[in-house]
This record gives sequence, structure tokens and C-alpha cells, in this order.
Amino acid sequence: MFVDTHFHLNMIEENTHLQEKIIQESINKGLKGGINIFTSPTSLLENKEILDKLSKYEIKIACGWYPEHSPSEEKIKQLEEVISKYNIFAIGEIGLEYYRMHKPKEEQIELFENQMSIAQKYNKPVIIHSRDAFEDTLNVLKKYPITGIIHCFSGTPDMAKKYLDLGYYISFAGNLTFKKATDLQESIKYIPLDRLLFETDAPFLAPTPFRGQKNYPYMVKYTYEFAAKLLNIQLEKLYNIILENWKNLLTLNS
Repeated sequence: MFVDTHFHLNMIEENTHLQEKIIQESINKGLKGGINIFTSPTSLLENKEILDKLSKYEIKIACGWYPEHSPSEEKIKQLEEVISKYNIFAIGEIGLEYYRMHKPKEEQIELFENQMSIAQKYNKPVIIHSRDAFEDTLNVLKKYPITGIIHCFSGTPDMAKKYLDLGYYISFAGNLTFKKATDLQESIKYIPLDRLLFETDAPFLAPTPFRGQKNYPYMVKYTYEFAAKLLNIQLEKLYNIILENWKNLLTLNS
């Protein structure tokens, strides 16, 4: 049994009935739990029917303003309203996106810091998006005594160490399995097993042999299989290690 710590059901299917069906099918294929990510409070409210349906599974909810949005008091108010009304496990995904510069760096950093403050206020873990923005991301994280997950890690062992020193888990997605991802395949070898997680980022980044197709939560098992061979560890042992990490994650900041 395995865990997928990052997927977007509303981006896989708009229909909430089909979203639940995706989870049911993934559970039948071995999914134990995971985190369904909303990239804005608006998208959560548009899909709020799925929240009650997911509550009977071990599927947690995360919500935050993705760095394509401008900072404002209204956005923070909306996020706080969602936190107060729904069972939000984590704030995310939040962070910095410098590869596709949706907003100026200064605006991204302001929105990021505002949401880190909210996570600290409500004692929530954070799910961090950082692309081509390592130094600025690290500088923000250092300001807040909270932890969470570095989503879809794609950096060097030294970058990972600095995140680990702040107490974060490092999560790898399906791109770990790509033929040319040799640097990433080297980086994972430096991650302590008790700080390691896996994700799909579904519907994106489907692992080999599904690269280029729509991704689903159950497909995370192919990333586990690849990682087990890469790390020279039995697959069942890796499943159990990550399940234990998942249990620890659920008590994070509590």
C-alpha cells in the first residue's frame, strides 16, 4: 500500500462524482492515502462537494494561493475563511515560480510570506512550490518556525540538505523516472529515508511508462518501484517506510 502526497483531482476531472471514482479506483490499486491540492480557495469552493466524499477515505485537503496570483488582503481573508470552514490539513501549494514568471518576484514573495504567516497562525504544515527560485524560497522558509513538504523536488543534494535542516520532507514526482533525470536520480540517494515522500502531481508528470499521458494518483506506485531499484531497497520495505513517514506527517506541527 502506498501514499500519494500531491495531486489535483479537480484538474484531472471537473465532475466531483468522477473525482471520487478516481480515488476509489486508486484505492483498489493500493492507494492508502494522500493529499488533494487546491491551488486557490476559489477552486476549493467550486469543488466543495468532493470534500465530504473524500472524508471517508484517508485523503487530506490542502489549499493555498499558487504563485500566479497577486497578493492582497482579500486573498488572505478568503484563505482564512476556507481554513475556518473546512477541514484543511495543509496550506499549499504555495511558493515561488520563477521558470514561468506569472507575477513579478516581489509580488510572489509577498504572497508567499503572507501565506506562511497564515500557516504559522493556524499551526498548519505547508506544501512548497519552488521552481528556479531556491535562494528566495529558502530565505522565506527560514523566517517561519513551521515545516511541511518540498513538493516535486528537482534540486541538488546540497539544496535538499538545506531544506532538511529546516525540518521539511522532500517529495519526488514522476519525473524521477525520466531517462534524462540523472541529476535528480542522484539527489534522491542523499535523502534520509525517514524524510522521503513520493507524489504524482496528477494530472501532470506521469511517470514512465505513462509519460505524456494524464496522470492519476495510483500511478505513484511506478515512481516507488523505480526509486526502490535506484536505492537498492525492497519495494515493500520502501512502501512501509513512506507509510510511516505519512503517519508522522499527519501529526506535523500538532
